[in-house]
Amino acid sequence: MSRRDAVFNLSKMKELVVFILLTLTLSLSACNWFRDFDFERGARLTRGDPQLGRKQLAMHSCSSCHVIPGVPKADGTRGPSLAHWYGRRTFLSTFPNTPENMEKWLERPSHRKPGTTMPDLSVSSQESRDMTAYLFSIN
Repeated sequence: MSRRDAVFNLSKMKELVVFILLTLTLSLSACNWFRDFDFERGARLTRGDPQLGRKQLAMHSCSSCHVIPGVPKADGTRGPSLAHWYGRRTFLSTFPNTPENMEKWLERPSHRKPGTTMPDLSVSSQESRDMTAYLFSIN
């Protein structure tokens, strides 16, 4: 193999590596696996608006007791962290983690778990749906 052939083969190898890296980069960036939020999933599961839900979580001061990714100053420690909410199987150690159960919980926590320290927030069913949409958007 001549020097010229070796340089040509090396050049082709570099092009192949660049192509593979670009393909992987584009593929991974399109994949929800590596994103913090999947708002389409939250909206689909709940028929709520995740963006409004984020605002309502802040407006109802949920951030004073909970860590909530994406909500400004949501670094409370009195309640459980709500990070990775979608991946949980249950909440309150008993209830299956479904949008319906979360909506009922947000609307009237004291009716779902008497004696809970979480206050009744007086949220409407639509507000509850929107907040649930946001929580189910968190990866």
